[in-house]
Amino acid sequence: MKSISLLLLIALVPLVDSLAQAPVWTNYVHRKANFPESEYLVGFMSENNINGEPEEVVLERLQGYSREQLVESILVDIQSISTLNIHNVNANTHEEFKKNSTSVSNASIVGLKTETYYDKRKDIGYAISYAKKKDVINHYSNEIAKSLNQINTLYTIIQNQIQAGNNENALKSLFETQTLLRNIEQQSTMLITLTGEYNHPAIKRDEFNQHKINIDNDLISIRNTDQFKLDDAAFFIAYSLSIQLDNTDTPIRVNNFTYEDTPMTSSFSRRLNASIEQKLIQQGFKVISQNIDNQDYYVLNGIYWDAADKLKVSTILRETASSTAIASTDCYLTKSFLDQNQISYKPQNYQEAMVSMQQFAKNEITDGGLKIDVFTNKGKDNLIFEENEEMKLFVKANRECYLRFIYHLADDSKVLLLDDYYISREYVNKAYQLPETFTCAEPFGFEILQLNAQSTPFEPLQTQEKYGYKFIIEDSETIIQKTRGFKKSTNTEVLKAEKRLSITTMTP
Repeated sequence: MKSISLLLLIALVPLVDSLAQAPVWTNYVHRKANFPESEYLVGFMSENNINGEPEEVVLERLQGYSREQLVESILVDIQSISTLNIHNVNANTHEEFKKNSTSVSNASIVGLKTETYYDKRKDIGYAISYAKKKDVINHYSNEIAKSLNQINTLYTIIQNQIQAGNNENALKSLFETQTLLRNIEQQSTMLITLTGEYNHPAIKRDEFNQHKINIDNDLISIRNTDQFKLDDAAFFIAYSLSIQLDNTDTPIRVNNFTYEDTPMTSSFSRRLNASIEQKLIQQGFKVISQNIDNQDYYVLNGIYWDAADKLKVSTILRETASSTAIASTDCYLTKSFLDQNQISYKPQNYQEAMVSMQQFAKNEITDGGLKIDVFTNKGKDNLIFEENEEMKLFVKANRECYLRFIYHLADDSKVLLLDDYYISREYVNKAYQLPETFTCAEPFGFEILQLNAQSTPFEPLQTQEKYGYKFIIEDSETIIQKTRGFKKSTNTEVLKAEKRLSITTMTP
């Protein structure tokens, strides 16, 4: 009997040892208990090593994924606050948040820690990234104070330059100050998102707003005008960048500018994009149309807003590697010029599109344990497709999973492009082109390509076949519920992920 017990004990030792080594954060319930959302920012990712890669390769990839997920969850929260006004503040305060939120492209997380674990028995890698919220809040508070001090110093220099008639250097200093204001907008947005306090004392809104007014007035005074036609605005933007940058060697990619705090583009976006690219080339810059692998380049993003009888165009130039804002400028265009030339600046289905965006913003999946990406032959940012142009879709997933693609058309129809499309192990962590190619056709306007992925098949949707496509006959709320499912409430974990592409379609 003793020998049997001894053999049983020896047999159990490897299992007990294996279980003892696994950190508690690899378990969903324990992870939530040890890193409560009220105190921590967390990103978690795991992956089966199905291709037999070295442990360090898998864990390094998962570290990156977990950091990305943490940052992405913050950006999704910002979008939800902007779209839904979840804090129920007054209209002016919410409008200010919406405008400031457009300056956010990434998040700097101080005190970020990453841990990894590799289960040799199951060949599964795990990574968790986390930071204490209070440390991140203190960081952004200090950054705002630092930026305001820099602006105070710069503004004294600017006044001396203007009084001396040195307008060229004054203009360069004003642009530098404007870029600092953009950074403060991003930092303030992060503080509000993390604390829920629109009047957090570190924001110093009155001081910020006064600087903004002073700088806008000085810029108008030096330029001798506050309104441009389209090509004039493009020239001013290109010229402003040439003043702020020390060299023109680094390539620039110009994204289509978007309307207000939405991802919507327009005919105006397309025309302005083409003109800016032309003016940048004339200023000696190299312009690229697609991302360049393993090479530094800048990205120029822009937002345009209704401002009475004008459009205000705000631009930010960022380094791609760090997302650091290195230059910015604002200008105004007359709406009368756009009307005379029949250039529309927002989609025809704007109101309907806003309703769809509000529906998507509720309970968006950000921590489903699955990493997916989707992009087109034109990339994934601020997309415009013209009639008869082909769209090719590419997906990348870090685990075997099922995909559901739903296309939300401009006329509010919803087409089930692919359902329960399985990404098998040979395509894991690889950019995989979907077999179908799609051609841009009517109806035109703002459209959304919705991609959901999960480790189990999806709940079926009711469809009706027309013109060779499966049109969904259920309402948007039902579609989202059946596609996202319920939040996890047990130890059984269904891995989920969600991505969307915003696309504006139009005639040439």
